[in-house]
Amino acid sequence: MIRRSDVLETVIAHGHDSPIVFTTGYTCREAFSVGDAANHLYMTGSMGMAPVIGVGIARQTDRTTVVIDGDGAFLMNPGALMVTKQYRPENFLHLVLDNGSYESTGGQESSSAIFDIPQMAAAMGYRECTRIHDTENLRQRLPGLVRAPRGPHLVYVRTRSTPAGSHPRITVDPAANFLRFRDWMTDPRKGEA
Repeated sequence: MIRRSDVLETVIAHGHDSPIVFTTGYTCREAFSVGDAANHLYMTGSMGMAPVIGVGIARQTDRTTVVIDGDGAFLMNPGALMVTKQYRPENFLHLVLDNGSYESTGGQESSSAIFDIPQMAAAMGYRECTRIHDTENLRQRLPGLVRAPRGPHLVYVRTRSTPAGSHPRITVDPAANFLRFRDWMTDPRKGEA
């Protein structure tokens, strides 16, 4: 399995020109500690809504819009797949990091073991679904997908769980995060932080 931090570091390094939406929980906390930037929108709540927000953003820009989701959040809101199917943005890259648990609420087991997440996405109209199995494959494929996803494109990555408390809470106020992100979207030079 791949470390979540390897996925986050790769996306952040190659996605500095892309709006990136991070799902709630430890994923957004770890992303914040890996490298905060004005093009990052942290979902500190609204579990399961990151892809819907990402589709809305993708419809407003030509840039690749990246959503980093977790297995629990993905399975929490399968209705997000219908929104993606309805609009099918070609500039939409949806990563699902599956650690098999609801990590930030105590590590309870998710139901990802009994659902094939890429198969669900393919059935709902994603143009491509990619499974990444190791760090070498991640580093070879992900940068190109961030540049040109040919989406909607789902990337599925099995990741390791991290110990509780590994990453501090996000210190950017959610309203301030939104305003900074909005400024970056409307004028990337203005939103630099």
